Amino acid sequence: MGALMTVTQKFIVIGLWFLVTLATGFWRSKAGQAAFPGIHKLVALTWVVYTAIVIYHAGRLVGWRAALLAAIAVLAVAMAALIASGSLLTMPQYVNAVTLNAHRMAATVAAIAGGVTARLLLLRGR
Repeated sequence: MGALMTVTQKFIVIGLWFLVTLATGFWRSKAGQAAFPGIHKLVALTWVVYTAIVIYHAGRLVGWRAALLAAIAVLAVAMAALIASGSLLTMPQYVNAVTLNAHRMAATVAAIAGGVTARLLLLRGR
């Protein structure tokens, strides 16, 4: 078996999954709604589940503090908003600028909250 990954390496993998999710989202929007609908959803689900697992285990190692819990809460809400707005974007009657902008804003908030969460976990782990 290979060596175990460090927490830092796991957060790099989370960032890569997020970038793949963004790339498949852009690809899907440029190719049209009917182009490979499942790929973006599966990659996004992988990102959400892997992020939750890594944050849970890393949080147990360093201890839960108020700032960390707040960052995790914002990240969780942003992920939920991404899932909800992404679901709306799969229905033709809800594909509009408001829903698309909500999806983009939720992705931006998730990226920022994920970065803050990673920083808090990595700084506490030292």
